[in-house]
Amino acid sequence: MSTQYTLEFEFRNQRYRDAQKGLEAFARHVRQDWDGAAKVLGRELRSFLNSVATALSRRHTNPWPGGTGEKTLSRRSGELVASIEKSVRVKGGTFDNLTGYISAAFPGIVHEFGATIKPRTAKFLTVPLPAALDSKGVPLKKKARDWNNTFVARSKAGNLLIFQRRGSQIVPLYVLKSSVTIPPRLGMRATLQAGLPYFVDRVMDQLVKDILVQ
Repeated sequence: MSTQYTLEFEFRNQRYRDAQKGLEAFARHVRQDWDGAAKVLGRELRSFLNSVATALSRRHTNPWPGGTGEKTLSRRSGELVASIEKSVRVKGGTFDNLTGYISAAFPGIVHEFGATIKPRTAKFLTVPLPAALDSKGVPLKKKARDWNNTFVARSKAGNLLIFQRRGSQIVPLYVLKSSVTIPPRLGMRATLQAGLPYFVDRVMDQLVKDILVQ
């Protein structure tokens, strides 16, 4: 005695007693909405990149000098974080040309990867000290040579400093260094990588919701 089985398929609130016909209808719908699926992906990609920019902004928002830590940067002028938020772009409308961008203006690449900086033409780098910075940690002058009444001398600790004469006062403005090593603190790649699994889950949920079960 043989046993007969019936395989059914349900798609978009319609039950197909012939599963093959149901699968064919599903395939046709996916082909028709392929560009629509790309639009969903583009929308979610933009949302994801904006969330990365927001996370970086929040991480690097504390004022100078206390905001600088092992994995954080102090907020000074705010230009670096603003450049990240403005950089987010999503181009293309199909799976073939859809591309997302997020970046940071200079010196963002230095803070992302770290770097050892050496002078190109001069003998020393001029690293500003608190007296050469405003309350946000932004240099008051573009260059050390822009200050008047300065001279170079060695401190008691043995460091070469640029001092300024202010009446009867001698104020240290810069320390001279042959090189400066900046550790990676921005964390853009790490933030992107940490968010990717959530991005993929979100895209799949939205594709099912917006494309397959409309």
